[in-house]
Amino acid sequence: MEAALRLFYGFPLREDYAFKHARSNLQVSAVLEIGGAVRRFTRLPKRAGSLVDETGTALPEAALSAHLAGLSQDDYRRLLCLDDDTIERGGEEIANAQGDIGRLLFSAAAGVADLSGVLDGVRDQADTLWKQRVRSTRMANLKRDLAEVERQIKERDVTASAWKALKKDLTKAQEAERDARRTRDALNAVRATIERQKRALPLMAEITSLEEAIAPCAAYPDQLDFDPERLILLRSDRGVASQNVDRLTAELAALAEWQNRMSVNPALEALATALDDLDDLSARNRGAHLDLERRQDEQLVAEAAMTRAMQDLGVASSEADPQSLVLSAGGIAALESAREALREAVVREAAEARETADLQGKADAAAAAVQDCLPQTEGTPRIADILLRFHADDLAPAHAAALQAIEAARAKAARSLTVLAHGTVIFYQVPDCPSSLVRATEWADRHDVLRADLHAAIARRDDHLADRAARHAQAEAMTRGTNIVSDEEAEALLAAREDRWSEHLAALDSPSAAVFHDALRRHDAATDTRLGRASELGQLRQIEQAAAEADARAAQADRSIKALQAEISGIEDAVSEVALQVGLPGSLSPQEWLVWVTRHDEAREEAFALREAQEANHGVLQRSEALRAELATLLPFNPVDLGGALNAARMMAETDRLQTDTRTKAEDTLRQARRDLAQREERLSSAQDASRRAREAWQQLVAEHLGDAISPDRLMTTLDPLRALREHETARAAAEQRVDAMRADQDRFAREVEALAQTHGAEVQLTAMQTYSALKGLAEQARITRDAVLKLDQDIEAATTEKAFNEDSMRRIAQEVAAIAVVFPDSASLTDIDLLRQVAARAQQVIADRATLASRQRSVLLELGVDDIATAREQLAGLPAAGLDAALSSNISDLEHAEDRLTQAIQDRATAEHALSQVKGDGEIAALVERRATLELQLEETALQYLEMSLGHHLASDAIRRYRDSHRSGMMTATEQCFASLTHGAYPFLTTQIEKDAEILLAVDRNGASKRAAEMSKGTRFQLYLALRAAAHEQLVSQGTRLPFFCDDIFETFDEDRTRAFAMCNPFSMSFDIAE
Repeated sequence: MEAALRLFYGFPLREDYAFKHARSNLQVSAVLEIGGAVRRFTRLPKRAGSLVDETGTALPEAALSAHLAGLSQDDYRRLLCLDDDTIERGGEEIANAQGDIGRLLFSAAAGVADLSGVLDGVRDQADTLWKQRVRSTRMANLKRDLAEVERQIKERDVTASAWKALKKDLTKAQEAERDARRTRDALNAVRATIERQKRALPLMAEITSLEEAIAPCAAYPDQLDFDPERLILLRSDRGVASQNVDRLTAELAALAEWQNRMSVNPALEALATALDDLDDLSARNRGAHLDLERRQDEQLVAEAAMTRAMQDLGVASSEADPQSLVLSAGGIAALESAREALREAVVREAAEARETADLQGKADAAAAAVQDCLPQTEGTPRIADILLRFHADDLAPAHAAALQAIEAARAKAARSLTVLAHGTVIFYQVPDCPSSLVRATEWADRHDVLRADLHAAIARRDDHLADRAARHAQAEAMTRGTNIVSDEEAEALLAAREDRWSEHLAALDSPSAAVFHDALRRHDAATDTRLGRASELGQLRQIEQAAAEADARAAQADRSIKALQAEISGIEDAVSEVALQVGLPGSLSPQEWLVWVTRHDEAREEAFALREAQEANHGVLQRSEALRAELATLLPFNPVDLGGALNAARMMAETDRLQTDTRTKAEDTLRQARRDLAQREERLSSAQDASRRAREAWQQLVAEHLGDAISPDRLMTTLDPLRALREHETARAAAEQRVDAMRADQDRFAREVEALAQTHGAEVQLTAMQTYSALKGLAEQARITRDAVLKLDQDIEAATTEKAFNEDSMRRIAQEVAAIAVVFPDSASLTDIDLLRQVAARAQQVIADRATLASRQRSVLLELGVDDIATAREQLAGLPAAGLDAALSSNISDLEHAEDRLTQAIQDRATAEHALSQVKGDGEIAALVERRATLELQLEETALQYLEMSLGHHLASDAIRRYRDSHRSGMMTATEQCFASLTHGAYPFLTTQIEKDAEILLAVDRNGASKRAAEMSKGTRFQLYLALRAAAHEQLVSQGTRLPFFCDDIFETFDEDRTRAFAMCNPFSMSFDIAE
């Protein structure tokens, strides 16, 4: 299985099977039948070009992937592969699904062995997010945290008057800090001025001294255009050049004297050229002297070897020439090809003779098999014709689907009537509903909205009442224990003062004046108290206004509550009236009435669906009964239902078909064997003719190349003597050629050397090499003399050039010294380099003093903030150092006091800011508001996650139910047949049973007892899962997708013997490919 997957999809980068051999050494090859054509593929562990054909040519991936129905590797493994782990998990899934037929069919078709675990896991994850009446979910925890944060935000509140007072204190503290800081900054500015003047005084004295030192050297340049160190280098270069001129003059005189004494012979120069031309010939002469004897021996050895090779070929005559038997490479290759062709023809003739004998035996066996097969007897019942006439393959699923549909519709109608029951009120048929679903929905929605508004109105009223009570308590706490004069008391005192004043104006006596004075004093005291408590009075007025506002809002909330309660009572009375009309209690809430109306509509639809199912399947049931009755006349027993009749009829039809197929196959085998025998006899005759022609061609070719000297049979064993004879002839010819060339080189060298000796008057020696050596000595002596003369000429030329160069150097140095002295006064007297160096050093000092003077002037101007040095001298003219020290000490004392005042102001400002921040609490409130927003977002995210998981679970369940309804009949029939075969008839039938909202799969044993999947043994559940997978794959094949199905050691835990169980899969392999 794993090898096939690697062939289809390639080797993974991390190969699990590379534990013994390296990944690069692995490969998978297979022969596949695609579209009726057989092709061979090989998969190599490479990144590119890993798929090749039988010739090693790289193929595109589409060569295989185009025939895999678009399945990825994971899809193929899940749908078309089955191993021991998968079948074990499938058996567990059957137990976990509790026999739910929808889950079982979908799990088998999709190849998902743990579907129940996946669905239950999604449901558990959704329940951890939210579940009704569970306090430990994430949604419940977030709601508790949000309520706590909102409580903290509500508790933390600040009064406006306290905040205004603290804000006013902060403003005063900030103003005081700014005044103290301005005073401190002014003193710092005065101190900075004194310090700058103190630093400028010594700089001004240094400027005066520098001006006096620079004045005598005013004519010196502002900068030097040369490096003073250059003068030292020029002085050294001039001394060296002078010494070199003197030395080279003496050397030139001595070289001229030697040149006059030496001479060269031109004739000896021509001898050297001639000897150089003889170098190559001399080398060959020396090689011939050393190698000639060895080459002659090689020639003799090659000739002896050729004689032995000729003897190996059977030529014993001493007069035969070995060279006449030497063939070309093409001739030997032609003999080799003819010999191999003869051998292959002989081998093929023998093979064809053996194959002809084998086919004769097979033809005899096939004839005997045809004689053993009995012909079909006349009058055999044609049950297959009856099944074909009634279209039994289509009618059986339709009949099962019809019964299932009617039973399911009847069960749903019964369940819908059961759901309509309320308490002791039970309905046996669907009653008429006096209210529509739309009206019931409007009542329930409006009732929910009104109750929510009522609860909100009650909460608002309670909040307003609590706020009013809190305001009254706050006002009472402010007035209790404090001397606060209220507005009413102030107005009373003012009226009393005015009355006493009127009385005094009328009487104008001392008693009325005393009474007026007392009233005036009390009014003034109250006024002063109110002015001192203005902040508290403002707060008291705000509290009274807030209490009045809360009282008004509470009254408005009471009116809203009464209106909402009246509207709610009207809706509940209407619901009670319609509930009593259908026999339900009048105490039903609008929500309960909506649920009942919804169920009523569903019950009415289920009843209508039952009638439709009965009418739609009436014709199928009639045809099924007619088929059962006709089959009963041919079967050995009276079938109870259509399923039993079809099973028995199919078994009888299969027996008939197998007998017919057996005889047909035997006759086909005999005809094929006779055709193969005739073809093989023709091939044998062709092989015999080819063998005869190859032998004649071989004998003719030997005669053409060798004549009668060698027998063809002698060469059938080997052609190595002919090859050896050719190799020895090649070696002999090469040795003979080298010997002739060496002798020619020796003769030519002797003639050339003797001619040179006679031309130059040299004595001829005993050998040519000795004469050549003597001539080389003469030529070498002449070369030494010529080289000495050339060397002398080169030395004279080099000395002359060097002397001229040094004289030019002395002139350039003198010119450069004169150019440097031009920039100084009295430059005509500065011809000596040492004197010029002293003047340059003095100029460097003057330039440095000028730079220092400019720097000090810039420092003084920067310190005093003036534009020119004259203004700076005026400012510093009357300022003694002692006076500046005294002013600086006084300023430092004032600055310390200013710093203390600024520090105190900063402390007051920080205290006010801290008090305001403590009372205000914006940071904590902002953090709580941010926390509340975060919790609300988390609540929204959790709700979305719950909806996604919950809706996904419901959609998956609905998809499974739809898949069950659309594929149940066909897959159930195929599963039933396969399961019966795998269990050897222990469970011949499968049926279903409605249980709650699910449809449960039951297996019926041979005794008629039904058994749930959970009650089966582990091995039986595995067999049931295998049957479901086989049925799902048969359905896949029926849709046009025909791909290999791989089983890997799946019978490990089966109750029956593994081999026998595997044999049960053969019927399925007729519809799809299966491999173990």
